[in-house]
Amino acid sequence: MAHSEGAARIAVLVPSTFLLDGEICEMAARRGAEAHLFRVHPESVADPRDSDAVARMVEDMGSVESLSKAAAQTADVAPHAIVWACTSGSFLGDGRYGERQARALSESAGNIPATTTSLALVAALKRIEARKLLVLTPYHAEIGIAFVNFLGKSGFNPVAHAHAGKGSDSKVGALRLQHFLALARSAGTSPCDAIVIPCTAVRDRRMAAELSRELQQPVVTANAATMDFAVQLARGKQAA
Repeated sequence: MAHSEGAARIAVLVPSTFLLDGEICEMAARRGAEAHLFRVHPESVADPRDSDAVARMVEDMGSVESLSKAAAQTADVAPHAIVWACTSGSFLGDGRYGERQARALSESAGNIPATTTSLALVAALKRIEARKLLVLTPYHAEIGIAFVNFLGKSGFNPVAHAHAGKGSDSKVGALRLQHFLALARSAGTSPCDAIVIPCTAVRDRRMAAELSRELQQPVVTANAATMDFAVQLARGKQAA
């Protein structure tokens, strides 16, 4: 990608199966920043039909050891901030997983600001003062419910949720507006303040805006929240 003089540089760690490099770079560019992607590899790729295997795979990639090793490789681009751009790989665990991951990323990348997608989603929801949430996930139900529980522990009230049952980035990336509208209908009509869609494999291009218009609620998606928060951190570092 072309280098923009003075732009905030974001080191974006993504799962090895990640397919939306162009979308992430475009999101960064629209925010006046540059995204530089680094892949994190699991020990083995899981059968996408097996929710337990998928969970083990993303937890493996999101281990402090794995992220520290990947973060150390980002020094060559001298990033202003670093982010682990994986939602399930940053909320599965004991609820304090994201904070430990962010500390490890920061230390390994030279004490720069760091975050994860799960932490960025929490920040985005707090910024719009949303409390009651409709949660639409692309995940197997077991993983999706773990995300719902994570939101509950983070101070939100998930009033309804529905899950698409997908276990690979390619199948998640194939979901479109009509699929999320169907998920929303299946979740019921409980009043909410916002709709949240986790997973950095979800293709966002115009989908979130269209879904928001259809359902008359703000929609918070993983990649948009990730880039908003990462750019905010990077600009703070630049200004320091």
